[in-house]
Amino acid sequence: MSIGQVFVSHSSYDKPFVEQLVNDLAANSIPVWYDKLDLGVGDSVPGSINAGIAKCRYFLIVLSPAALASAWVREELNAGLMKQVTLGGKFLIPVLYKDCELPPLLAHRRFADFRADYDSGLAALLAVWGMDSKACAATGRSEVLPWPDPEQPDQEFFYLHSTRFDKFFRVGCLLSWTADFTLDYLIATRKLPYLMEQPDLGMKWSFSYKLLFKDKGLSLSQKLSDAGVEIGSVLQLSISGTYEDTYTKELKSMWDGSKMYEVMGAMRREQELNAAIAARGQLTQERLREFSNRCFSHV
Repeated sequence: MSIGQVFVSHSSYDKPFVEQLVNDLAANSIPVWYDKLDLGVGDSVPGSINAGIAKCRYFLIVLSPAALASAWVREELNAGLMKQVTLGGKFLIPVLYKDCELPPLLAHRRFADFRADYDSGLAALLAVWGMDSKACAATGRSEVLPWPDPEQPDQEFFYLHSTRFDKFFRVGCLLSWTADFTLDYLIATRKLPYLMEQPDLGMKWSFSYKLLFKDKGLSLSQKLSDAGVEIGSVLQLSISGTYEDTYTKELKSMWDGSKMYEVMGAMRREQELNAAIAARGQLTQERLREFSNRCFSHV
């Protein structure tokens, strides 16, 4: 599984703790961007840190009174929050090192608590990637992508896959959601289409959606928890599509008497449609799936 690099934001006053944490993450194959390791002599500090945040897949912030008093940490957090809004899902990972007042925009996020016991805090932090790794291993996926909703808390979540867009997402949720509500949420958040036209192909698609758990469809009124869905369960989004061949439909209607055409214009249009159908080629099942999958290229 490709975890992606972790940016570590911290106060210099917390260096001893941070260096131990960085070493333990590295020992567990978690790639870390850490200023002591990644800044070279002569590097621009702000430029290098901005580049580090931009390329990292996770932003880990070590929270303490010293960190919250640091203007530098606040600047890094602001940059991390902007990327969180853009990226969505799990990007910001709070680590509570010492008692402090959590920033409002982090308060709803689950944090790894190192205040009482380092080992339990580390275990909680590694679990962030441990569940992802197990889910990837179980499904043959190489990476987990965040779901683009920075407002949804991630204390509860499931993994989602669909062969239509062939990506593996981690979706924050409430297990008390019904399948119907969950579908509406997924469709709205990712702007999944119900109707989609492909004028360049002369095709019009309509889609319907269903949630599957352990290869069984969920009843729309059924709560996720009642169906046995737990934190970290893998759900499939089944997407069925039907199409209308608008080229052929127009061609058939041209001479059926339902419409009036200027004869020469109709003959030119007939030639255009026949040429477009020939250029499109035979609509085999494989090509139909390819064309329908294009409707989800934005996911």
